Amino acid sequence: MSRSGRPGILSFMNNKIFSQYPPPAGTVVEAHEISLHPLQGLKVAIIGYGTMGRAHALNLHHSGVQVVVGSRAGSKTGEKAKAEGMDVLAVAKASEVADVVMLMLPDEAVAKVFKEDIKPVLSPETVVGLAHGFAIAFDQIQWAGPCFLAAPKGQGDMLLAAFAQGGGVPGLLAVTDSSPLATWDLAAAYAKAVGCVVGGLFVTTFRQECISDQFGEQAVLCGGVIELLQSAFDIMVEGGYGEENAYFECVHELKLITDLLHRYGIDGMRSRISGTASFGGLTRGPRIINDDVRRNMREVLTEIESGQFARDFLAQHDDSQKGIEALRAREENSALVKAGHRVLPRLHPGK
Repeated sequence: MSRSGRPGILSFMNNKIFSQYPPPAGTVVEAHEISLHPLQGLKVAIIGYGTMGRAHALNLHHSGVQVVVGSRAGSKTGEKAKAEGMDVLAVAKASEVADVVMLMLPDEAVAKVFKEDIKPVLSPETVVGLAHGFAIAFDQIQWAGPCFLAAPKGQGDMLLAAFAQGGGVPGLLAVTDSSPLATWDLAAAYAKAVGCVVGGLFVTTFRQECISDQFGEQAVLCGGVIELLQSAFDIMVEGGYGEENAYFECVHELKLITDLLHRYGIDGMRSRISGTASFGGLTRGPRIINDDVRRNMREVLTEIESGQFARDFLAQHDDSQKGIEALRAREENSALVKAGHRVLPRLHPGK
């Protein structure tokens, strides 16, 4: 019997949404093909109530799923969860009473919490879920029971807001090789319940999701783009142009282009900007992103694939000189960030 009183959580499949089990990578399912039935009568523990954990918990609740939040005593996020109507328990207790335990903790914390507080209280049939592949891809946790990945392709607040408006975001789905085949249906139901099937639910693997996510962050979204903005800003200022002018041209207007890319794709963006901008981008862009940059990108990808980045991140996270807080502090002192502090209050008063 499961803890919810339902026999054999994963011993049968009533809703075969995939034509093949396990479904091959690249398989896509749509929201209308997925039933929430596999979640019926089950209790889900959300361990961690950060931005993404909060979105999962609230969306599950609004989908009619029983939810409990696991939080440390005195945690501010735990208090926030209580204020928002969530049932909040200690991490171990929440894990013990749940049928599905979702690990929504930071990558640097998940191994210790899982080993000390969660794994000892789980039954062999407890389903462990994650919203990011790091812990499985780089052996931060070991779980022989059913285990799935439901990864929304969007930030937590974005997921929450889109779901509240009747929508959601696309999602990635994976299941470990040792899991019962019925885990796929439960995982798909979970993804639908949190709102990450809009635009399709794409089958992948834990490793593919993790490595592609980290590479995108480092090479483009949180690394490459920011360094490009910083360099362009510095060069304009060095050339005698005002910091505010440089900020508007190098940072502020980026949103215009990303919005066009998001909605219309690259060719659609090109057709909606001026001929001057399009010609300049097509002819000068390749001079900026050249073979040297591509070689550096390949090196970054190799470091991620080998696990070197994961080891560096975990080893240096709390280092007073090399850790994340030290790196953020140095960035906050840059002229670009300070220019943003002057410009942004005028553009977004009251925020």
